[in-house]
Amino acid sequence: MIFATRQLQEKCQEMRTHLYNTFVDLTKAFDTVNRDGLWKVMQKFGCPERFTHMVRQLHDGMTARVSDNGTVSEAFAVTNGVKQGCVLAPTLFSLMFSAMLKDAYRDELPGIRIAYRTD
Repeated sequence: MIFATRQLQEKCQEMRTHLYNTFVDLTKAFDTVNRDGLWKVMQKFGCPERFTHMVRQLHDGMTARVSDNGTVSEAFAVTNGVKQGCVLAPTLFSLMFSAMLKDAYRDELPGIRIAYRTD
């Protein structure tokens, strides 16, 4: 990744063009999914209502406990995120991430910009 980024940077310097990089740290990203937003996104992407309801039932009422040095906390409600270890979790996160990217780029012109040089 670093090698490719460095190559891209050098080519842009050579061509005297701007380079804008964005790195997104998706560590712990599954924990940040807003569930109310997820249900809406699932509906928007055409997931059947029955399936959405089933996924919702898997997530509603989730609780967790924290263990620290042998001491276990009281149970507390988990209201954000998708279920860790669930086979659906990556797909559910991808739905949310896709919706976010669509929203971020909704005003962009469609298509691919191809840059070239003639020398």
